[in-house]
Order: sequence, then structure tokens, then C-alpha cells
Amino acid sequence: NGLGIYGIAPDADLLAVKACWHRRPANPEASCSSWTLAKAIDFAIVERVRVLNLSLSGPADPLLRRLIVKAIDEQRITVVAAVMEGGDPALSFPSSLSAVIAVVSSDVQGNVRARLDKHPATLAAPGIEVLTTVPNGGYNFLSGSSFATAHVSGIVALLLEANPQLSPREVRDLLVDTGRPVNKNDPESVSLRHVDACEALRRVVRNACS
Repeated sequence: NGLGIYGIAPDADLLAVKACWHRRPANPEASCSSWTLAKAIDFAIVERVRVLNLSLSGPADPLLRRLIVKAIDEQRITVVAAVMEGGDPALSFPSSLSAVIAVVSSDVQGNVRARLDKHPATLAAPGIEVLTTVPNGGYNFLSGSSFATAHVSGIVALLLEANPQLSPREVRDLLVDTGRPVNKNDPESVSLRHVDACEALRRVVRNACS
């Protein structure tokens, strides 16, 4: 927009909740604990957010599982989480939860590099060499499913803006139904769809007018 990065859902209200910390100032990777994440998710539930973006991954946790399930089933919050694309598949929580929209990164051609047999995902979205902000007012090209997750969360916000009555399950099904096949010759990628924001939004608007 001539000033910086323009969001996918520019009219959305953002609620940033800091639940992680950097162990070293120069290291972009951050760490979280079950306690800090639980407090953050609970705060988001209390504030009645409609979309919960979790661009993180780690070991399964019973408390976080209960909070996320409550957010989805009781508060109708659509939860989008990043798939860990490298390392131990056992650390793919909360994207491993069936009710969560699990997102993996793709390049500009729609290709997915992650081993999908080890890390099942619901959707693929742009997340490789993405232009983003960095500390001290700069920009850089970075990669990872965290960026793809934010991309999908923005699309979810657009869909809910068009139809606030959509449930988390309806949002998930809509994105999968309108997604495009992933450009990857791999049997594990058959069920994976590349998110198509235009087609998903077109279907919501068409249904609202019909």
C-alpha cells in the first residue's frame, strides 16, 4: 500500500497476545510454556475473538487441548495452527487436533516441500520466501508454516466478515471444498488443498445473495 505490508483482511481488528519470549535477542525463534499459552488462549476466549491464530507448534498438552476445544465448540472460535515442517512429528500440536485448521507452507507455484506423510495438514498457503517485517523497522524474506497460518487466518476473517454466522466447522469445510489441488506428485498430498481465498469468498457471497 506504499507504506508497508497490507493485510489480507485490512478491516479486521487484531488482538495481539504475547505468550512467548526470545531466549536470545538476536534469535528469531521463540519459546512458550503451557502456562503462558493457556493464559493467552483463555484471554482470547474471554475477549470473544472470532479467529485464533496459533503460529506455533509443540508437544501435546491436555490443558491446552481443553481450552482449544472449548474455544471451538462453545465459543465458535475458528482456530488455525501451523504444522511443524521439520523435526519430531510428535511436536505437531495443536495442528494435530482434528477440529483445528492445520496449515503447511507452499511456494509461489503452489508446491509444498514438507513431508506430508509425517505432518498431515488441512490446507497449504503461501509461506515460502514471504516478505515480512523484521525488528528495527526493516523487511526481509522469511519462510515457514507460521506465515502460511497467518495467511489462512486472514482469509477466515474475510469469510466471517461476509457471513458472521459461519461455524468453525463450516469455515474449515468451505476452505477445503474451494481449495485447489496441491502441485506435488506425492500420494500423501491427495487430500491437501491449496487455499483459494477468492473462490471461498465468492461462494459465501453467492450463498448470501441466493
